[in-house]
Formats: sequence, structure tokens, C-alpha cells
Amino acid sequence: MPGPDGCFGGIQIPGLERGDMDEEDIEFTIAHNRRYSNAHLWFHDVKDERVMIGISEFLLADAGAVLRVNLPDQGQEIGEGDVLFSVRTEYDALRFTSPFSLRVTEVNGELESTPETINDSPYDNGWVLIIEPHEDADDALLEADEYIEFLQEA
Repeated sequence: MPGPDGCFGGIQIPGLERGDMDEEDIEFTIAHNRRYSNAHLWFHDVKDERVMIGISEFLLADAGAVLRVNLPDQGQEIGEGDVLFSVRTEYDALRFTSPFSLRVTEVNGELESTPETINDSPYDNGWVLIIEPHEDADDALLEADEYIEFLQEA
């Protein structure tokens, strides 16, 4: 059950390997009021058919702290499968592709100067983009419980 902050707390996925570690349990939270992609992005409906996007805490726990963020331009059109944004973490450089076509309506420009905001507040102040999907995005995304199942099966 989600806690008062809207997150499922203390989820552990045993045995995930990270570059500098042997098998280890990773603990993280999942916000229940969001949908997720299998690329570990979260999607939250805001208003006027706009959707806020961020990085799941699971990915941060696995890939390490975000050190740099490269954002698209506000107003940019992005097609399905095209690069949405990228981040550099302690352990990897990650490029996130869009699961559907969209238009970027807002970027969290604060992340360019303070990328650690994603690490400190992945489900709130660490949001990355606000977008307008060009099509129904529901089929491309997982509900929180489906995302948890996806992580456990991976």
C-alpha cells in the first residue's frame, strides 16, 4: 500500500548488478500516482492533457547519482523512438527515447545547473519535462503495480 507521501516504500529488488558492485539489494520507492515506461521514466498527468516526466527512483538507485542533464528545447517536436533527453550518472551515460510522439511544452531548466535535484527529489522537484503527447500514451505506459511486476521479472 502507498504511504502518505503517495509512494510505495522500501521496495527491494534482490541481486541487481551494478558496475562496481557484486549482487546487492537495491531499495527505492515508487510513486503510486504515476505511470511508468519500461525505460524507468515516470509520467504524471498535470493539466490540459499535459504530462510531466521524470526518472524513477529505481533507475537512480541502480545507475547512481545524476551528474549532468541534457534537455531538449521547449517547443521541440519529438517522434516515437527519438531521444527525449539524456543524463550522465556516476556509472553510465543514459539516453532516454520517447515511447510516443510529443511536443515539449516545458523543461526544468534548473536541472542544468543543479542536476542533483533529480537525486534529492525524483518524484517532485526533480521532474525533467512537461510534454503534450500527440497520441494516447496509455498503451505505452505501465501502472505503478505493473511497473513493480516488471521490475521483479527483470
